[in-house]
Amino acid sequence: MEIIVKAPASCGELIEGALAGTPFLVTAPISVYATATVSDALTGMHGLGAKAEEAVARALAHIGKETLPWGMRLDSEVPQGKGMASSSADITACAYAAARAFGRELTARELMDIAIAIEPSDGIAFEGLSCVSHTTGERFGQYRNVPLISISVFDVGGEVDTIAYYKSKRGGGNQDEAYQRLLDTVDRAFRTEGYRQEILLGQAATASARMNQEHLLKEGLDDFITLAQEKGALGVNVAHSGTVVGVLWASDMPTADVAQRTRQMAEVFPRYTYMQTVRLISGGIICEVRA
Repeated sequence: MEIIVKAPASCGELIEGALAGTPFLVTAPISVYATATVSDALTGMHGLGAKAEEAVARALAHIGKETLPWGMRLDSEVPQGKGMASSSADITACAYAAARAFGRELTARELMDIAIAIEPSDGIAFEGLSCVSHTTGERFGQYRNVPLISISVFDVGGEVDTIAYYKSKRGGGNQDEAYQRLLDTVDRAFRTEGYRQEILLGQAATASARMNQEHLLKEGLDDFITLAQEKGALGVNVAHSGTVVGVLWASDMPTADVAQRTRQMAEVFPRYTYMQTVRLISGGIICEVRA
């Protein structure tokens, strides 16, 4: 028996803010994964950190089981400490795999509840793109027809104290009207199709990135956004409580063009370190069961 579960990372968030005092984000799942494998050919836990092990324990308790009688291995492609949902991906993959080994398929909300009991979660367990509260697990919106936008991921460097970040966010004043406008733009995007949809998503992401500067300054971000737009990008998104910045390219832009323009940006703007190019994808887990 072998159960293989993949959970996606994220390139920060498309939008993050608060409405009526409730924190929310719009997810930005990407084609990079954490993979949990449960197998009767394994014994013990391999590659799981403390958070992933806690996720397994919580998933087992949730389905009324005390222990996992098979081994589990966690393999992750997700860079840690950059705002790319490495912990959320680990937690989601391991929790789902542990329950699925007993024949139980956890819902996205169950996975989200397990995650936020450990730490605020990026919401990557939900399919499509979702507007969720990363502190309560409540989902406010879900968008299915996700455009496969290319994202060139850059790192601004340094580390982020997320506790201090969220304290500053709470003290940032009432920005409900501005964040509601951004959510309205996302809603409009998913009522249209094609390039217009992608333009609107790029506009909303860029505006949210700029608004976040008062909470977590990324030096040179305005200049980087200008450069991205000059190179033909849809816009820029950020990890609002992390260090990555994503350059968003139209889904139909040839891979070679994306690579060339990204390389040019890296040469012109060495302050930010290029990491990799990925695709925006639908969130949610992928599970394969082998007898």
